[in-house]
Amino acid sequence: MPLTLHEVLGLDVVQRGSPLVVAGAARLDVPVRWVHAAEHTDIGRLLRGGELVLSTGIALPESAAELTAYVDSLAEVGVAGLLVELGRRYAAALPAALVAAAEARSVPLIELRREVAFIEITEAVHARIIDELLVSRAAATLALGHLLTSQAESLERQAHRTLISAIIERSGTDGGEAEARARALGVEVAGRELVAVVVRLADAEPAGAAAGTATAGGIGGGQAAVLGVAEAVASACRGAGVPALAGVLDDVRAGALLSLPPGADADVPLLRLSARLAGQAGAPSRLVIGASRPARSLPDVRAAFREAREVADVAIRHPGGPDAQGGHRSYYRLPDLRLRGLLHLLREDARLQSFADREIGPLLSYDAEHGTTLVTDLAAFLEAGGNKALAASRAHLARPTFYQRLALIERILGVSLADPESRTSLHVALLARQEGR
Repeated sequence: MPLTLHEVLGLDVVQRGSPLVVAGAARLDVPVRWVHAAEHTDIGRLLRGGELVLSTGIALPESAAELTAYVDSLAEVGVAGLLVELGRRYAAALPAALVAAAEARSVPLIELRREVAFIEITEAVHARIIDELLVSRAAATLALGHLLTSQAESLERQAHRTLISAIIERSGTDGGEAEARARALGVEVAGRELVAVVVRLADAEPAGAAAGTATAGGIGGGQAAVLGVAEAVASACRGAGVPALAGVLDDVRAGALLSLPPGADADVPLLRLSARLAGQAGAPSRLVIGASRPARSLPDVRAAFREAREVADVAIRHPGGPDAQGGHRSYYRLPDLRLRGLLHLLREDARLQSFADREIGPLLSYDAEHGTTLVTDLAAFLEAGGNKALAASRAHLARPTFYQRLALIERILGVSLADPESRTSLHVALLARQEGR
């Protein structure tokens, strides 16, 4: 059941302040969605409804008309109540105009007659809200069972997934609320370096995955593998001693937000995480880990997850590894992907698409019209570093036949394949075409 204002007023930390309800007593059963401490009078525009607003009253206006307007703004967004501490602005009682306005709009108004640190009230209430959230969603989690083939999402993973989604999408939560929710889950995110990690399975892209931003919204059928990976990521983080939020992102991606001390070397926990993940029983044989640069605040986490997702998506498409040596890495960052990473990030840029069309468009048209495979032959030549003999061998063609095809490519495109700049331009165009598919 949702936490009510009556229950909030009964908490020990609130009782220490000797609360007195002076208006709106008939609505103490209203649910409290969150607690927001604020002193400015235009707070209404920042609220979404269901908040208990805490104030010392130091910034409240003098006139009755302005106090009424302040209460009206709170009533319009549907706050759960207004709690004002006596002592700093109002010595013995709240202004009669404020009380009358709150009573008229049925806004519960509470005097706090003894000083209590607002942060203590906030943390206590938020902890209760998180507990209630986990309990209330237990039934929903069980209902997902018929959608899953062999595993169920744990309550902890569901809570983490929900919070990651809220942080990424910046919906239904503000920075302070997200910090409190993360703290309630055992992960401190304030004043930390936050590294986004995306673990990508080698399956088909999920429907709607091309949106460009990792989201944690949906749980659908066929997610048994990724649910298992999410649990494995969480277990690996615990084993590596890294505080983290970890959960499912979509049908083929699990994610984690690692919380590291300021100035920490992210490579150390990432190596521990990847080693533990690879060693876990039942882990999929084909997955890659993409990691972001450290973000130093929650507003930067959205971009961090986008970067980690882009890195993982590029790396999973190249089984041999996109790095220069062609070997598989424990995890990938954007610099590891080099040219492929840049082209993947720019794949929707019309200028890159136009460049690729100019470079190899005529060859694509020729292949379509004549049923040839000149684009494939060109790719084989370029991937062989311009070595014709090696390319012919890899293409399983006789050298004279392959050389004739290269000559035809030069005529169609009007370029010389002996020219290093031409080879570079064509190679970039082919890679851009692959990333744009």
